[in-house]
This record gives sequence, structure tokens and C-alpha cells, in this order.
Amino acid sequence: MLHIERAVIRAGDVAAIADCTFDAAPGQAWALIGAGGCGKGLLVAAIAGATPLAGGDIVVNGRSHRREPAMARRMCGYVPAALEGWPGIRADEFLDLFATAVGLSGKRLTEARTRALDLAGLSGDARLDTLPEATKKRLLLGRAVLHDPAILALDDPFRALDPRGRHLCEKLIEAAVLVERTVVAALDDAIVPGCFTHVALLDGGRILARGPAHPATFAPGRTWTWRVTVPRDAVAARECLADRVPEAHLVDDHTVDCRIDPALSPPAALVTALVRAGIGVESAGFHPFWSAQLVRSAP
Repeated sequence: MLHIERAVIRAGDVAAIADCTFDAAPGQAWALIGAGGCGKGLLVAAIAGATPLAGGDIVVNGRSHRREPAMARRMCGYVPAALEGWPGIRADEFLDLFATAVGLSGKRLTEARTRALDLAGLSGDARLDTLPEATKKRLLLGRAVLHDPAILALDDPFRALDPRGRHLCEKLIEAAVLVERTVVAALDDAIVPGCFTHVALLDGGRILARGPAHPATFAPGRTWTWRVTVPRDAVAARECLADRVPEAHLVDDHTVDCRIDPALSPPAALVTALVRAGIGVESAGFHPFWSAQLVRSAP
């Protein structure tokens, strides 16, 4: 389990994270979203022990970063936004360095290294400074799970990955959730993949809102913009939807925007109503993605 108690994290002379209290349980995968500079990357780094605390505490799997920093770091697998430096070192040497630091040796180290290289799609003698960015990110993902940590702290984990790499990363997060690990990831694009169970919105160094990663349950009573595109007669579509949603208006001859509370007006039910009325639907969905709307609405 992860417990953050009134954490303060500084970036230079500025408190980038101020008085942050937060809990994440085993089997939860949290997506931290927010505008650039809100502090989500710093918070992830502090969870992993890669950035010092200026106040408060972070406890990972019972180990305090204040009282037992070395043990607390061992509880975490950390993926920074990018792999910096390390000129001339080979992939297997890079992995062995970190595996040794977390207490792996002998057969366990060999098996962990092999798994990490397989995840990255690399041979051990590949030099880090010759690798493309996507391969470096996959190597960082492999390094993070070398020792099967209780907490995965991921900063922009999908950055530079191609579709296959994104799929692998999502499956890694899903697997961590299934085996009751805790995942906290800073996301830069505010589009939350389905592998995450929870979302937290940061702004100005504080967590403003948090909840399950589903618009119907994130904030009961909150409304979101939902867009439907029809091949013809958007006026009829708006009239069909007007009695079912708090607000519906025409965008153009083929598009209707609605404000919906997904708990009261499930999108699937709205599409069904349109189809039953004989109105074809080309596309329907949150516009922009619901979690991106959350970021845009932050003060």
C-alpha cells in the first residue's frame, strides 16, 4: 500500500507539491493527470525515492522514506520519463546494476535480467547510447519490475512507445493490478487508458479531485460533454436526445453536443434511443475524452 502524508516537494525554491495527502491500495492503478507543471512527475519521483521530500512523509508497503529511505526505495519500481546519460554501458550491465542494488543475485538475477531484456526486445550486449527512444522506454519498464516491487511509480510511461509498446505497457499495468500491486503513473496527455482503475487530478501542486477511472463514478452528479455524429438530420437527433440529457445543442448539420451525467444518461442508452428513432449514428463519445475535460476545467 502507498500512503502519502502531507508531502512537500520542492523544485528549486518553489513548493511544487504542497501538503499532499493521498492513499493508493494494492490492486489499484492510479493515473495522475493535470496541466504541464502541475507537479505530477515530481510526485511520482518522490514516491520512488528519486526526489527528496521537503516535508511530510511517503510510506511504501510499510517503509517510510523519512525513516528507512533505502528500504522504501526497494519497495518501488521506477520508470522516469526518459533514460538520460549512461554512455557506453550495455543493457545487461545496466540491468545487473539495478538488480544488485535491490538485492537480487545468482539465479534470481539471471532470470530477472532475461525477463527485462525480453520485454525490451533486446540482446544483453546492446549499448544504451545506440538504442531508439522507444526501446529505452521498454528497457526502463523492464528494469522497474526486475524485483517484483510492491509499488510501480511511472512517469509518462507511454512516451515514445509505438502501438505495440503501448500495448505491452498497458498489459504490464493490468498484470500488476491482478497480482495486487499498486501503480501510480503521471500521464501527460490526459487520456486515461483502460488499464487504470483510478484517476487523480493535480493542479498547483495539490490533488483537486480523485476517484474511479470511469466518468459515471468519478464525481457523481458531474456532467461531461458527449458528442454524437449522424449522417443526416442532426435536428431530429437533438430533439430525440433533448428529453434524456440536461442539455443538447446543434454544432452543425451532422453533429450534436450534449451535457450528460453518465450515471443518469448512459451513453449506450442514448445511442439505443437514436437507433430506435430511426436515426443512424456514425460516431458517439466524450469530446474531448472525459479525463481531458477534467484537466481543462481545473482552475
